[in-house]
Amino acid sequence: MIAAARYETADRLLASRICTQLAETNHASLRRLSVDVKRGEVTLRGHVSTFYEKQLAIQACRLLEGIDHLVDAVEVAVVN
Repeated sequence: MIAAARYETADRLLASRICTQLAETNHASLRRLSVDVKRGEVTLRGHVSTFYEKQLAIQACRLLEGIDHLVDAVEVAVVN
C-alpha cells in the first residue's frame, strides 16, 4: 500500500514536470497534449500541427529523468 502511494506521488510529480517542460516550448499545441504517467511509463496523447511539434514534445520528455518508457501517441493533424 505504501509503495503504491509512493508511485502515485512520483507519477504526479513527473507528470507535472513534463507539463511544465511542454509549456516552456511556447507551442500552444504542446500545452494541450495529454500526459499520463503510470509507474514511470509516460504516454503522450493529442494532436499537433506539424511533425516538428511532435518531435519537440518527445525531446522535451527526453530531457527529464524518471521516465522509464515513453509511449508516443501524438498525432500530426493534416490540414488541407
